[in-house]
Amino acid sequence: MSSPSSEIFRRGVQIQRRTLLAWSAALVLLALSVVGAWPSMESSGALEDFSSGVSPEVAAAFGIDRISSASGYLKGNLYAVLLPLLLGLMAVTTVTALTGGDEEAGRLELLLALPVARRQVFLTRFLCVLFGLAVTSVLVWLSVYGSVVSFDMDVSAGGVAAVTLTTALLAVLHAGVAYAAVGFGLGRGPALGLAAGVLVVGYLLHAIAPMSDALEPLAGISPWEWALGNDPLLGGVPWGGVALLAAGAVALVAAGTYAVDRRDVKNA
Repeated sequence: MSSPSSEIFRRGVQIQRRTLLAWSAALVLLALSVVGAWPSMESSGALEDFSSGVSPEVAAAFGIDRISSASGYLKGNLYAVLLPLLLGLMAVTTVTALTGGDEEAGRLELLLALPVARRQVFLTRFLCVLFGLAVTSVLVWLSVYGSVVSFDMDVSAGGVAAVTLTTALLAVLHAGVAYAAVGFGLGRGPALGLAAGVLVVGYLLHAIAPMSDALEPLAGISPWEWALGNDPLLGGVPWGGVALLAAGAVALVAAGTYAVDRRDVKNA
């Protein structure tokens, strides 16, 4: 006989199955299309023409400062903005749907009637989201690395693994923001808006703050900077940034769990 926690986990994964398939397929197709365009872009010389027409400051802000190289192309077109943003949005929408959305709709009432603590229900739902993020990230990593090898791009396996890992952890941190918001009583919509806002503001600090001497110190508080500031595609895993992302996610989940255990659960 399965335990209540394993049943909650199984049901959570089943609920997000279609969403997970859609997000995974979309992100894998994005990765394949980006890497697949490299041979034609490299041979046409368009990347050199493009990079020469952009100021160094703007190019660095948007991750396209080395776009004519294989690693710079991969960074600028996939890992600098698109993949972290989309994976983060996947994380926050799934968390808010499985927690705040189900709570508002009254679908958590049956689970909460089981012989399991309320905090365990919410934590297990968060683990469902982590499972989905892990599956999607691994599929993206396999797609990117397989394509890199196929097109003989000068990008290391370790670099692809490192940047995919930090991008996934960035999404986990923002999933934690959404989870904490629901834990403190925000509904699905407000929690989603807050977490998405934190995601976007973090990117703006990471991209734009270094362009101004006055704002540059603010870049260091951005989770995007922790994940991507040291260019893990070239430099490998930034362990300090990984530690900050992991610690931030744990703190947010702990706070959200503490809060949800001490408030009334909404009914439909």
